[in-house]
Amino acid sequence: MRKIKKIIVHCSATRTDWMAQNSPSEQLQEIRKWHVDGNGWSDIGYHAYISRTGDILQARPIEIQGAHAKGHNADSIGVCLAGGFGSSSEDRAVDHYTPEQLAALWKFIKDARDMYGDAISVHGHNEYANKACPGFPVSRWMAGQSIQEARPKAAPRVKATQSKTVKASGVSIAASVGSAGAMLSGLGDIAQYIVLGFAGVSVLLGIFIMRERIKSWTQGWH
Repeated sequence: MRKIKKIIVHCSATRTDWMAQNSPSEQLQEIRKWHVDGNGWSDIGYHAYISRTGDILQARPIEIQGAHAKGHNADSIGVCLAGGFGSSSEDRAVDHYTPEQLAALWKFIKDARDMYGDAISVHGHNEYANKACPGFPVSRWMAGQSIQEARPKAAPRVKATQSKTVKASGVSIAASVGSAGAMLSGLGDIAQYIVLGFAGVSVLLGIFIMRERIKSWTQGWH
């Protein structure tokens, strides 16, 4: 097995609707034709292909040196993202690739580091050639992914529930009010007026006493 030191990210430079009705496998075979029939290579130059739906497909076997970045093929893995047509080397990754693709790319990188070691570096083809490919600065995108992954997850929202004591108190109050209402309805008209009048006076008296206490407190009397 050859020594793997880095991952180099590429793009197919195709439009967003390129072979949209075809399967990711058929898309991969089309790129393989470009490299074999068009360039005269023995196989596709990339080791992996990521479709716009986020499917990761093996291309050239990783144990075999790729043909994707001149001068850097011996110790690297080449991965190709579908899309990137008309991109610039300073564009954002989200300008040209789907969330599914970028999530798949991040997973591919993490899996490769688990297999070959965390020391594996990740680069864009535009770092080694005068090209826009893959259409964004990979190092900047990697930094953003690392920050997002390190960010603490939001605590799950807990639905507020009443304690048994509060529920019991509510039930008791409701029962008391219901009993008082039933007792009041059993009295005659005059008796009801007397009871309601007494209750009203009691409420007003309580409000007056509370008001006076608050007034005294604000004036410094304890």
